Order: sequence, then structure tokens, then C-alpha cells
Amino acid sequence: MKKYQYIMVLGAVLAVSSAQALAAGSDSSDYRASIKPQASDSMKTAKQAIDNQNYQRAISALRAELQTNPGNADAWNLLGFSSRKSGDFSTAESAYTRALTLDPTHTAALEYMGEMYLSLNKPDDAQSLLARLDELCSFNCKHRDQLQAAIAAYQAQQN
Repeated sequence: MKKYQYIMVLGAVLAVSSAQALAAGSDSSDYRASIKPQASDSMKTAKQAIDNQNYQRAISALRAELQTNPGNADAWNLLGFSSRKSGDFSTAESAYTRALTLDPTHTAALEYMGEMYLSLNKPDDAQSLLARLDELCSFNCKHRDQLQAAIAAYQAQQN
């Protein structure tokens, strides 16, 4: 009887622990959101500038962020995005590469770098990044889907 009670208590503890973990948002697909630090003022300024398509302001804010936090893959990715939108593909490529060095699974950097390659008429390079996204993503992956759509649009223009 004691063994049965022990198993019942252990089961109850595991059930409560699992429920608490799920309530806290610790789902395995969600883990990054739970460990990211609070966004700095520089990152907030950059995101707002990007929303307003003020890419030069975003670049300035992102450079300030990277002075204090050079390991911020999101900042490198957004620097790549803002540089690409400003027409500076060299800086964009370097920034995306740095973001992916810091976080090889950064799906936004993979998508944006693929879009940059399409702008540079390098569809094979974009296709290579799409293949990486296919490996990283399972079902609902907006970055994979957006790069796939961009490649399809590029190919339609070429025909």
C-alpha cells in the first residue's frame, strides 16, 4: 500500500509541476522569449524607427546598442535589415552574418538575408537559406513562408 501511495504522490507532484511550467510559458518552442533580457532604450528606438521606415535613425540606435551589447543577435539582424532597406548591402550582409554567427537558428536573419540575396540577383543563395529554414522550422514558420513567397515572386518576375 505504501508503494501505491508513493506513486500517487509522485504523480500529483509531477502533474502540478507540469501545469505550473505550462502556465509560465515554458513550452519548448517558447523558451527564447522567456530568457531574453528586457529591451534596451536603443532597441526600442530602433524598432520604432523601423516601423516608421526611418532606417538611418534605426541604424544609429542599433550601433549604439551594439556598442554596449555586441552579442545581441537581434540587434545585428535589425542592423542588417535597416542597412539593406537603405541600400547598403555590404553592411547588411556583414550584419546578418554576425547575427547568424551568434545565433545560427535566427530565423528572421535567415529570411532577411535571403531577401537581400534576391535583391542582388542571387536566387541560389536565397534558396540555400530557405533550405536551412526548412530544417529549422516544422509547422507554422512565418520567416520560412515569407522567404518562400519572396523566392516565388522573384522567379515569377524572371519568367
